Amino acid sequence: MELKETTNKDALPSFEQICIDIEECVDGVHGDGTLKAKVASDLTQYIISDPEVVNLLERYKLHEKKLFILTNSHYPYTKLLMDHAINPYLKEHKSWSELFDYVITGAGKPKFFYDKLPFQIVDPVKGATTPHEGPLTPGIYEGGCSAIFTKGLNVDGEDILYIGDHIYGDILRVKKSVYWRTALVVDELSAEITKLKTAKDIDKKITEYMAQKKILEEAVVDILTKHKDFGAPVDETELHKDQKKISEIDREIGALITRREEMFNRYWGETMRSGAEESYFAYQVERFACIYMSQLKSLLECSPRTYFRAFKRTLPHEVFES
Repeated sequence: MELKETTNKDALPSFEQICIDIEECVDGVHGDGTLKAKVASDLTQYIISDPEVVNLLERYKLHEKKLFILTNSHYPYTKLLMDHAINPYLKEHKSWSELFDYVITGAGKPKFFYDKLPFQIVDPVKGATTPHEGPLTPGIYEGGCSAIFTKGLNVDGEDILYIGDHIYGDILRVKKSVYWRTALVVDELSAEITKLKTAKDIDKKITEYMAQKKILEEAVVDILTKHKDFGAPVDETELHKDQKKISEIDREIGALITRREEMFNRYWGETMRSGAEESYFAYQVERFACIYMSQLKSLLECSPRTYFRAFKRTLPHEVFES
């Protein structure tokens, strides 16, 4: 996108065509195994290992929480990644397959959440699969569907917390189809939270200017309203003085907003905001994710027995001036 904007625009395909081409390429490297082969060739470079996350997961097991993996990757690739990222740091378990009660590979999400496909049992040694019959018990599976999975656990959907990093494939489909509790990991927020802290002084200054502007605007409105309602004379000098101050404040606010925007992505700004409004992504997160975080560790650092409650949001009609 940047190349098209900074070079001869007519020499490159349209923005629409570029998006289509990128989507086809991304789908292609996923479908033909190119991407996974590249990752598998150098796990240290592409896979982040965090001993603390493993320790925290074992803490959840200590508190008798059942853990499960639900992935579209097939078993050989899943095993490769888990062996690398989990096994070296385990203290209370011999293998990641012991840490997770249920491992579901080749799930075909989001189809897993609304289709009615059977499970296959995976042989962890040979990787071969055989049809599964009867109740679902702890083990390693392929395929399947959420209905059989939930029934096998003998729990309601609200007893399951599903954690994903894709707003549509993970969170939206889960919420619409199976009513599980949902948690979204938004990796972009890690760096953005730091930027928000840096922008705090600018935000404070903008708020102060807006308070000053509000007083001036109310004074202008009062002058013009009394003139129309009661025929009160208009002090043109005072009116123009207030309007001039408002324009000066607008310029100051505009400069501060420009400085603030430069801290974030130059094309779309903050992840969760579009100017003063929430972004469409933020709207989806609020509607479909029960909780969200910048990294999985943020959740795991809470007690496994933590009960999260939503903040009460003040609606416009609930605001009263003292």
